[in-house]
Amino acid sequence: MVRKQRNSFCSSFPAFMGRNVFKTFARNFLEVWYTVFNLLPHERSRRHFEYEMKHEDLKYLAVALPEDILKEKWSGHFDRVREIIARRLAGELTYDMRCRLELELTNLEHLEKCYNRTEAEALAMVQERIPSFTAEELDELRLENKVDFIYLNGEVRYLRSFCSTLFKVYPEMEEREAREKGDAYEKQAARAEEVEAVDQLVENLVDGQETSAHIHIRQKVWINEDALEEGKPVRIHVPLPVERQQMKNVKVISVTPQPKAMPSLEDGHPVAYFEEKAKAGQVFSVEYSLDHVTHFVDLSWEAIEKLGEEKGDIPAEEAQYLCEQLAHIQFTPYLRGLAESLKDPSGDLLKTARRIYDYVTTKVTYRFVRDYAAIDNLSEYCAVNLRGDCGIQALLFITLCRICGIPARWQSGLDTKPGSLGQHDWALFYLPSKGWLGADLSYGGSAYKKGKTKRWDYFFGNVDPFRVPINDSFQAEMVPVKKFPREDPCDNQCGELEYEDRGLYGSDWGCDYEEIDIHRIK
Repeated sequence: MVRKQRNSFCSSFPAFMGRNVFKTFARNFLEVWYTVFNLLPHERSRRHFEYEMKHEDLKYLAVALPEDILKEKWSGHFDRVREIIARRLAGELTYDMRCRLELELTNLEHLEKCYNRTEAEALAMVQERIPSFTAEELDELRLENKVDFIYLNGEVRYLRSFCSTLFKVYPEMEEREAREKGDAYEKQAARAEEVEAVDQLVENLVDGQETSAHIHIRQKVWINEDALEEGKPVRIHVPLPVERQQMKNVKVISVTPQPKAMPSLEDGHPVAYFEEKAKAGQVFSVEYSLDHVTHFVDLSWEAIEKLGEEKGDIPAEEAQYLCEQLAHIQFTPYLRGLAESLKDPSGDLLKTARRIYDYVTTKVTYRFVRDYAAIDNLSEYCAVNLRGDCGIQALLFITLCRICGIPARWQSGLDTKPGSLGQHDWALFYLPSKGWLGADLSYGGSAYKKGKTKRWDYFFGNVDPFRVPINDSFQAEMVPVKKFPREDPCDNQCGELEYEDRGLYGSDWGCDYEEIDIHRIK
């Protein structure tokens, strides 16, 4: 359409004035005119998308990328991918594909940030703990799929957390470190103390018994010096729990500075929201206490076999948790086939849920992974690669349950063992006769691999009270809505920050949790 206008404009000039000269003049004039007034079609569509894309448009990660982009991406040619996408965005596209390509540009940034260890740096990281470790051994780990890597502009790049995964997942690495340095057993002892708190809890529990813990913590968020722009307006979302089904006596003790908004009970990702002008040394903090109360449900196979058949109608409120939620709770052909193979032959919902739990906890290996924003379909990623962290394992369980007609949903927050605070994700599933029950896939998998059958059984139907459930939904929007893309579009356990003109990500800001009082009540 614009081209026709240009031709008409040029052809109206007398020939003696030089048609080619005026074609050039007209082309340049109109290019400037349309751009200045935001009328150039491709500029208009890009601007419209930039400001209109919504958090819910994350579902378009389910749209397949064009083959040429995929080839260049996994060959590590990120600059070329960006060039191809820029050309496509300048043309006519469906809204779905436009969203997908824009999301891919963000994915590339996440990949570059996550896979930031060169081969030399990766080798040095392992050698710091095992001095005799060789480059050949690192290559062997890659061949055995024990380390996560990509190609980036012709070089192998390792996931920034690959070394932590090696020593967490493969006991032989810590044993070798102990032989060479003699300090790994101290780390094992520290972790053993965390596990002991759960083992003591699980020991001698009887069906229906109440267990509970009091949790009092403070979370702090701040802008790091390199990203600080003194006096510039900044918006901050800090996670803050609200009453959930397992929590009692939730008390917000302090929120500093004065928040602009506080969360409501309906928020899937509840936050305290601040609007301030950035200044050096400023800290945004929330302090709260609560009692987390649980009631033990024995769903070991021995107990299940004694129960009646679990069938029944699903109430309308719970039925919403039977649906797909693109892009990560997606009923793909592979996941449908896997779910079908795990269904109880008689259609018993409880036995089916237990079979799904057993599959995930016995087949999937725990791994630290790249940012969720850089994975197109988290549940299928877990099923295909048989690896994932706590959240990815929970999503596979949730997706398989939903396919099998069992309502299931996400829950996440903080793991709060005395002396150890950290982020954690798990699942909830619904049975007509029992209501909502917990399932912690990563803790269950760890127990299974260590031969702790009682603890393995416990985490199907239960979660321990040493945790703070904050988020009740996956990929929920925050209130107020964030202007720029979120650091974590799926979950919110640490917070989100942004200036008026850009988001703050990664090393731009920091987050810390402080234990004030955590103890078992019952």
